[in-house]
Amino acid sequence: MDRKEFLSILGIGTAAIVCGTCMDGCKQEDAVVNAPTNVDFTLDLSDPANSSLQSNGGYLYKNGVIVARTGSGAYIAVSMACTHQGTTVQYDLSNNRFHCPLHGSNFATDGTVINGPASSPLKKYNTTLSGTSLRVFS
Repeated sequence: MDRKEFLSILGIGTAAIVCGTCMDGCKQEDAVVNAPTNVDFTLDLSDPANSSLQSNGGYLYKNGVIVARTGSGAYIAVSMACTHQGTTVQYDLSNNRFHCPLHGSNFATDGTVINGPASSPLKKYNTTLSGTSLRVFS
């Protein structure tokens, strides 16, 4: 084998490895994203740290959960990691949904998939409001 043939084979092998890695990153399979279990925490809505929940459309992240206040003033909570590749979702008030900014997956307020690439829902958590205390629990 001469030098030219060796470099040619080396280049083809390297290209195959790089291409395979790139293609693997483009799979549209859901990532293994573990939603928090046994969730049970309380947010004091009068605390300045939770002030984003004082207005409709506001949201915050706590313990792997996104807690949002809808346009109608209801409090909702789902797991914060997109089920496609684990990117943190955001609450989109104008469309009343959770949105993943990485690949564009959208989820309804109950966590169900509106459009992919995600195909698994976000885990939904219960919320109850008592005075200024908002409890989020499994």
